[in-house]
Amino acid sequence: MSSNPSRIYTVFRVARAGVDPLSTLGSQANGGRYNAPGMGVLYTSMSKATAVAEVARGLRARGVNPSNFGRGDWWAYEIRVSANRVMDLGEEVDRSSLGVTSEMLVAEDTTETRRIGKYARDHGFDAIIAPSAAVSDNDNLVLFVDKLAIPPEVVSSTPVDLSSAG
Repeated sequence: MSSNPSRIYTVFRVARAGVDPLSTLGSQANGGRYNAPGMGVLYTSMSKATAVAEVARGLRARGVNPSNFGRGDWWAYEIRVSANRVMDLGEEVDRSSLGVTSEMLVAEDTTETRRIGKYARDHGFDAIIAPSAAVSDNDNLVLFVDKLAIPPEVVSSTPVDLSSAG
């Protein structure tokens, strides 16, 4: 299982206005692609556009039209984070050793991705680089915030318009 050396990432997260962009309470309560309820993680993307698309996709999956929200209802946050042990699911060796294909990582069924998230956390990883299910050839950085040596830092924020998200 490979692990990238410690490095600083600039990532993006989209959150509802008034919600702490570094909070893991939503994922802890509801679960997500790489975590079951009860385990909080911070979902971020390597680009702002991917973060917006991920939120729009999640809303649609719950039957909510992203166009129902106005500019300023959701905000994009640029976040700087240092991660020491990162599982990179873009690496064939990691996918093979975990017994998953790249298609399984973006499938609607989250059984395998949640298994990977638990495995990564239990084996000392503080983050996972994973393909976006919303935007092909783009990655997300899934953070186990409580495992990070240094807390993430919000660098900037801007309102976003979800109605234009693909």
